[in-house]
Amino acid sequence: MHCDGAIRNIEKEILRECAYKGIQVHENFLNYYLKLLSLDPTWGITGKDVLDRSDVQNFIKYVVNQLKNQNTPSMITLKMQFYFTCNYQMKQKMVKRNRAELLLRLRGLEQEIIDVKHLNEEDEINLMYKKIVYYITLASGLGNPTIDAVFKEVRVALGSILDRNELHDFVAQTRFAKIDNLAEFTKLVTGIRLFNKDCGKGGEGMEDLPKLINEALVATSAELQNTLISIMDKVNLMTTALDFVCATEFDERHNYVIAYRLPKGITMADVNYVKDSLIAYRQHELYVRKMMDEIDRIENTSSQIFTILQRALIDLHRVVKHRIAIPVNQVFPHFIKLSDIWCNLQDQTILLAKHNQIMMNLQKYIKVLSFPDSIAEMMIPPGECPMTDTERLKKKRDQKIPQEDNHAMILDPLLYTDLTKLKYEYLGFCAWKIFMTEGALLPGNPGLGIAKTMNMQFVFSSVEAGIAFGRCPEKCVMETIKLARRKPELINLLTIKDRLILVQNIRELVQEPPLLPLTEEVEVQTETHPIKSNIDRNYFWNVWDLRRKAIEYANLTHSKTVSSQTKKSYHRFNSNIQTCDPRDKGAQTKRDNYTNVPKPSTFMFGLRGRKDDKQFIIDLTRPVEE
Repeated sequence: MHCDGAIRNIEKEILRECAYKGIQVHENFLNYYLKLLSLDPTWGITGKDVLDRSDVQNFIKYVVNQLKNQNTPSMITLKMQFYFTCNYQMKQKMVKRNRAELLLRLRGLEQEIIDVKHLNEEDEINLMYKKIVYYITLASGLGNPTIDAVFKEVRVALGSILDRNELHDFVAQTRFAKIDNLAEFTKLVTGIRLFNKDCGKGGEGMEDLPKLINEALVATSAELQNTLISIMDKVNLMTTALDFVCATEFDERHNYVIAYRLPKGITMADVNYVKDSLIAYRQHELYVRKMMDEIDRIENTSSQIFTILQRALIDLHRVVKHRIAIPVNQVFPHFIKLSDIWCNLQDQTILLAKHNQIMMNLQKYIKVLSFPDSIAEMMIPPGECPMTDTERLKKKRDQKIPQEDNHAMILDPLLYTDLTKLKYEYLGFCAWKIFMTEGALLPGNPGLGIAKTMNMQFVFSSVEAGIAFGRCPEKCVMETIKLARRKPELINLLTIKDRLILVQNIRELVQEPPLLPLTEEVEVQTETHPIKSNIDRNYFWNVWDLRRKAIEYANLTHSKTVSSQTKKSYHRFNSNIQTCDPRDKGAQTKRDNYTNVPKPSTFMFGLRGRKDDKQFIIDLTRPVEE
């Protein structure tokens, strides 16, 4: 709570400073940017009850300098993240808000209908009927009521459920009853018009939503596909350029390091600009792929709604077929069901329009970047051409990361049928080069081997990167967190915000952070029986047992032993009985048999030599056939 209050105060100071210097910045975006920067404790604006004024001034100066030029790749990436987060994740609420805004626009007309309590003259009845027709047409979104054909169709449909004589009963109802009736009239009239259109007897001013949705889905999918192709052309060019420039070699201590091989005319500033631009394009690629998945979901949902709509119309035709008069309780539920289905189709249309809007705005952000291809082309050696991610994977197909001297467990990719379905850290980018190159997003190759450590799976772009990462995985993870502190645009791209929050108050990240579990093997031998056992059979721990014994002993003190003699008991005599001797006879009831089965035997693998808590039980029992 204190941290949020400090950020709000700093935000106000930055807004005043930007206004003074003529820098335009959105307040909500600034709040988003400051919260990402506050995850870095080196600024000194978090984890303190009283902030140092010099730390606050340095932080404000840094933020204002960053906001001066908002066309840098880093700021463009942050703006895309902020815009997409605010709009894409709130799309369902946006549909509800669209409905609420429509009803809010009709609130005045609704109020005029509800406020009427008496209808005396013919003109008042006609005016009330006209207002209800206008309200139903606008609330359902099926046509323009100012068009005569639309007005007449809605009026005829309304007359089938509310004639002019029943208007007196309608206006005499309570306020809430009128509101409910208006909503019910809207659904019934919508269902009647949809049924009439299906019969070929109406549908004036009504759009063919199934056809429009299908056409919009095809157009949107094609636009997204073209956008993705143009993005991947840029991504492949920059990735290939960085892959050639960032070489891996040994230092004097025999550790793997990054050595930049800069062609003539290329500086480190150009390399850094390519790295930041690649982050922006990768972020745009991620959002486009998410939107393509969402478009597929809308297409599937719309197809299901189309099927449900056709079934509802068939059921309604079956109900009204060859019948002149139909009870209200039989036909009205079908009309209401048609209206609800149509509303769901309208919601899909709104979602589709929102996705088109998001797509266009994201393209506006990326167009501001205007990355020049000439810089990346100069970084590629002569005779080489940009490689796609698939071509890059095939190039190192036969190489494998060794398990020797590797503190991470290297998983064989052949154990998995589909490597694309596995969840890799950092979106599958090389977990070693991402921090060694200060943010170069080079795709990892699962075919080289998958490093599993700390309940996470990492992939690498080369065997050398996998070996270097395996020497100290915990340090590499912490180095990536340090990089994300300096480059806040990587936090949400790599989905590591939760990890930064865990170490938010730690300025210097140690090599072996205390938050990560560490284990070691320890042997302990105890005596078999360090204390001799002594069981007292007469000991009772329950006080009620002692009381019960005391009562028994007390009762024995009032007891005595007596004996008695029956009269003439000595006159008893013996009697003889003759019995028949039993005869010998044998019977066989069972027979002896035997069987021989293998002795069960198991082995528990993984009790020693592993850093995680995974153990496996191996069955060593020999087969019965042997």
